[in-house]
Amino acid sequence: MPRLALSDTHLTVHLDKWEQFFSFTHQVEVPLAQVKLARDGNGRGAFRLGWRLPGTHIPFVLAAGTFISNGARQFVYTRRGLQTIVIELQGNQWARLILGVQDAARETARINAVVRPVSS
Repeated sequence: MPRLALSDTHLTVHLDKWEQFFSFTHQVEVPLAQVKLARDGNGRGAFRLGWRLPGTHIPFVLAAGTFISNGARQFVYTRRGLQTIVIELQGNQWARLILGVQDAARETARINAVVRPVSS
């Protein structure tokens, strides 16, 4: 499962070796100024993600990598058994990050608490 780290200036998504292998990405680092908000993915999971380019998609099991939906790039790493959060971005190579986490409510609250003062 991706691990989210927040610093004073960046949101970093750390991936282990298998997550890197399936997503074709080492880690994702986004300046907090580019993070609009985080929200619960409401079970969005691994469907309706668009075209995979590059990445891995095993329906209802794993979605990892870059997906293009409605012309917008999104980084995805989620798998069965995890809750999904969506982190909306602006001015970044990705329009959003879709990540599987253990506790979606806790992670979204943690991100939004740091982001809101930055974007105000």
